[in-house]
Amino acid sequence: MGIKTLLKEAYNFTKSSTGYDPSKPGSIREVLVNDDAFGMYKNSLSEGLSAEDKNGFNVLAENTRIALLENSTYSLNPYETLALPLLRVFYPKTIAKDLVTVIPMSKPEIIRGFIKASFKRFGDSNTYMAPSNTDITAGPKVTVPVSTMTELTPDGKPIDILAKAGVNSDIAHIEKNFMVTAVELDGETVNCQVTPTVDGTIAATVQKADGSVTDTLTGRINYLTGILELASVNGKITKVAFKAQLSLEENTINPRASFSIEKIRLIAQDRQISTNWTIQMQQDIKALYDIELQSELVSAMGQQIVLDVDRQIVQNLIYACERMNGPTHNRTFNKNPSQWEAETGSKFAYGPKQWMENVLPVLNDLSAAIYVDTNIAAGNILACNPLDATIFESLQEFRYNGSSSEDGDLGYRSAEVAGGKWKVLVSPVVPQGKSLCLYKPTEQIKCTYIFAPYVPCVLTPYPLGNTPSLTILSRNGEQLIRPAGISVLNITDKFVQP
Repeated sequence: MGIKTLLKEAYNFTKSSTGYDPSKPGSIREVLVNDDAFGMYKNSLSEGLSAEDKNGFNVLAENTRIALLENSTYSLNPYETLALPLLRVFYPKTIAKDLVTVIPMSKPEIIRGFIKASFKRFGDSNTYMAPSNTDITAGPKVTVPVSTMTELTPDGKPIDILAKAGVNSDIAHIEKNFMVTAVELDGETVNCQVTPTVDGTIAATVQKADGSVTDTLTGRINYLTGILELASVNGKITKVAFKAQLSLEENTINPRASFSIEKIRLIAQDRQISTNWTIQMQQDIKALYDIELQSELVSAMGQQIVLDVDRQIVQNLIYACERMNGPTHNRTFNKNPSQWEAETGSKFAYGPKQWMENVLPVLNDLSAAIYVDTNIAAGNILACNPLDATIFESLQEFRYNGSSSEDGDLGYRSAEVAGGKWKVLVSPVVPQGKSLCLYKPTEQIKCTYIFAPYVPCVLTPYPLGNTPSLTILSRNGEQLIRPAGISVLNITDKFVQP
């Protein structure tokens, strides 16, 4: 559905349901004041948006509603009736919305809390941030140092395994991989593998290699207290050797997780642009060319604000990656195979389309670097300049399902490469020669970068005499959260002389 058709249907539906026409200055205030009428108007405008976009649009529509009511005491100026339609036109098309995590602000300044987890292991001075590549949950383990065989006393005195390791049952227990590995049978060492039952009972027959002497070893290992009780049925087993591992899985000593709240402050920053015109110019353009001057001015200025917001976010992402990440997050791809030919001494025998496929291993490395350093997931979004997008459009698995009438003016978002591994965003705000590879999560807590729109578009007209003035104000916040979620692909077309 085209945007003009959508707006017309939204106007007609609201008017037929409530009696108020949102396109008229005398009625739009009634729509804004009446919760039911505004809900119908808002829902009609959000028709066709995805669930995520619709949620964001609804929050921003409420913010715009409040701003419009605060700016006008009795009625709204004709230009201000365009505020919500403009929001519907431009908000879904900003690439920032698809590139980073969007958290609409309900106030001009908010504090957003993110839970940060860290791990500490017993006996380890390091602190590991979650999620961590270090094995945390296995817990600390200690092997009992047994250098010689332990003698079995005739009176059956138990063996305190924990004491041999210098600990007690308050902080350690015996793992259930305990095993008797050897015995001294009739003066000769006999290797064996005697494992207890689940409850720790030990019963096994041991004999010499020539079968001349046989005896039975009986007893029990208490995994909780570390007490080993062993006896020889015939008295021929005098010593034993065993293998034991201690688990320090007590509350006071096992690995621990600590949680803290990282507070991110989001402040709405202003962007505004103004214009002037004359009543005569407005009348002449309408009469000669049937052009509504106000609508065209609002459309042009609103689009510029959207592009400027996108440009700032893209520049911040590139700057953060280059300053805060290592070389694994910054790679280069040469569109010209001459460098490869100069290094290998071979001639690339295929055409440009086949050469472009070589960008995929570089992208895989950049995505993998994000996965390794965040321990969350690989990069899943690509943002590039239209001149660099030709590389991805040349790939065998490039797929574009978008509509140029809806997506072409500010880039397309329905393109995918590598079987859907990366979603492609194309916009001239991305510098030529630098393509972004980002991880955009489905959960806000894992976000890489926050774009926080507050009131995306409010119009403030001042019709003084025959020279009206119009100002469009946009207020948005933004914040970098996870630099490791960003990678940059530098694209060059440098020819290297073989």
